[in-house]
Amino acid sequence: MEHNFQTQLTSGQFAKLMGISKDTLFHYDRLGILSPEVKAENGYRYYSINQMDVYKVISILKELEMPLKEIKEYLNKRSPRELIVLLDKEEAVLNAKIKRLQKMKSILSEKRRITKAATEVNPSEINMEEKIEEFLVITEANTYTNDKSIYDSMIRHEKHLKFYSIDASHTVGWMRHTKRVLANETFNYDYLYTRVSEQSNHSNFKREKGIYLTAYHTEGYTSVSDTYDRIIKYVNDRKIEIKGFFYEDVLLDELSVKGYEEYLIEISVRISNV
Repeated sequence: MEHNFQTQLTSGQFAKLMGISKDTLFHYDRLGILSPEVKAENGYRYYSINQMDVYKVISILKELEMPLKEIKEYLNKRSPRELIVLLDKEEAVLNAKIKRLQKMKSILSEKRRITKAATEVNPSEINMEEKIEEFLVITEANTYTNDKSIYDSMIRHEKHLKFYSIDASHTVGWMRHTKRVLANETFNYDYLYTRVSEQSNHSNFKREKGIYLTAYHTEGYTSVSDTYDRIIKYVNDRKIEIKGFFYEDVLLDELSVKGYEEYLIEISVRISNV
């Protein structure tokens, strides 16, 4: 059978059109995955324009980390039905990968936003800020006895998030009830929290929108009570009423600074008489 090589592509032309090397084509030929349509007597290899679609699908499957051995197995038994089964399976894999990447993007974007905002605050100031309604997942904190009680609370919270497959874009926060703080009780946290979307089925607490007093702490966890004292003095001096919980958020953590003593912690509490 004679071939009109002018209507076909050499291996070099086909490789260039597909954006790959000729070595890749030779490798696929050796594996029996994609062979040239014609191998001329002079050794030249020619591909049909129709093989472009085959290569594109192979490329997508390879990108989805499907082993070349499995790709070859499919090609050896290819049929419309087998193609449908294969594409259904790989589309499900791709959708899961897209969903996972979107979550990763969301986490990175939120981390960037928080970090950028943190670099613009004045740690010495106490501000009044309007905060939006937020939906939280909270777990109880252990009574503080030593550092281990803090770690145990964090581990239990993380296990709760993992159990319900809750993805968090914020560092875990801590809550203290205003009544405990105003009564000058022994320093203890009531809850740990993680922000989730309004649509989450796992939210078990809602932080109300409103005007919040916001202060910042920059000298490490061991002295964080000093900033609480600063807020209480500010409140008493101005006869401000507060209610609900104090919320602690870490804005700068180990990803951007070295060591707990360099963390930037935001502490906020809702004002009830404005």
